[in-house]
Amino acid sequence: MNESEKKLRKRRRHIKQATDVNRKHADMMKTESIARHKRSRIQIRSEVLDNRQIDYKNHMKWLEN
Repeated sequence: MNESEKKLRKRRRHIKQATDVNRKHADMMKTESIARHKRSRIQIRSEVLDNRQIDYKNHMKWLEN
């Protein structure tokens, strides 16, 4: 095996590793986004329900879910 083949194999290995890292990062960002969205919905629901002055349950059916 000559030097050019070794360089080519090394280059392909680095590209494959970088692709794997990028894929893992994209998956992580997606799951974090989903979790952040769920936490924000919980926060909104708790803030609305903690307001005892107005009964929001009659007007906002999505609070029941």
